[in-house]
Amino acid sequence: MNISGDDLKAKKSGIKNIEQSVEEESVEEETTEGETPEESREEAQPKDVKLGEIQLKESSVLVIKKTTYNGNDRIDFRVWLNSAKYKGPTRQGFTLPMDKINNFMKIVEDMKKKLEKSQ
Repeated sequence: MNISGDDLKAKKSGIKNIEQSVEEESVEEETTEGETPEESREEAQPKDVKLGEIQLKESSVLVIKKTTYNGNDRIDFRVWLNSAKYKGPTRQGFTLPMDKINNFMKIVEDMKKKLEKSQ
């Protein structure tokens, strides 16, 4: 396939135009009237709230956070690693919907009472 110098320049120019338009689109942010882009982003992505942590081993910690997924608040119990190989959350853990937190707390309280009786 023979491509002339002018054809090659036109193709490169077209690629640059596409790249530029993609960059421009990614820079534009949707905001509502009177809102800065930062305020809009904060509403779109609620921040996680760390509720507590328990050191499990030298390089692992159970982190308990309030998170939001698909607009629903949840409590996330997740093992995090801080080792030479990996730093961050693992698949070990679970997420509890907020409407189940009272049931969960009752189970933990009952478990604590049973363990105290057995000692």
